[in-house]
Amino acid sequence: MMDVRDLALQAACPVIAVPRFGPLPDMANGQRILLAANGVFVQVKLDWLDCIQRLSPALPIPLPYGGIEERLAFTFGVLPIPLIEDFIAAGRRGLPNEVAGALIYSRRSRNLRLVLCEAIAVSPHQIDYRVPAMDADETLAVDLHTHGYGRPFWSSTDDGDDQGIKVAGVFGCLHQPKPQALFRLVVNGRFRPLPHPWQVNTVYDAAPDLEPSLLRRILNLYQERRFGPWNT
Repeated sequence: MMDVRDLALQAACPVIAVPRFGPLPDMANGQRILLAANGVFVQVKLDWLDCIQRLSPALPIPLPYGGIEERLAFTFGVLPIPLIEDFIAAGRRGLPNEVAGALIYSRRSRNLRLVLCEAIAVSPHQIDYRVPAMDADETLAVDLHTHGYGRPFWSSTDDGDDQGIKVAGVFGCLHQPKPQALFRLVVNGRFRPLPHPWQVNTVYDAAPDLEPSLLRRILNLYQERRFGPWNT
């Protein structure tokens, strides 16, 4: 008899062989591993998200299963530009410090709302914050923060914090008419870049009267060389 702890773990994240001839069975909210002829995938379904992401290429043995393709769909459609512009405005009001916020999805209304997070400790280079309380039908869908005058990049702290399932966004160069940003889908520590209107493709001067630290300059140069133009 299988250990009840193993039964619980497999119920929480089952492994499904992708059908070769029929459709993939529907799933309730949760996540499952899909074993396909063309690779291993994870499927995640939440109130606001339905996605299939590849974890690895095809295994080095032939499998009698069907193939499947990656997909990504948000219940709310595309990211709501007006709400994000409201967050940008809040980030500018908070200069030179960083600012954090979130887009909260309501299962009842099927809409997003913007909340600004309470700062516990904040500076121009870091913010520790507390997410406001949510109603029972609400879920954090988009996690946002700013880098003030600096360029947007993903820090090691961001990578360590982004272990759940959400969209993450970071804005920088808020002293310029058009800020820059990075967005990514986060699925349990795996990241997929997402397209958006605030591409990192412009080199800006430092803000007046604000000299970036040596570390910030190094990080900005690393970001520019590593990622360059947006690529999905």
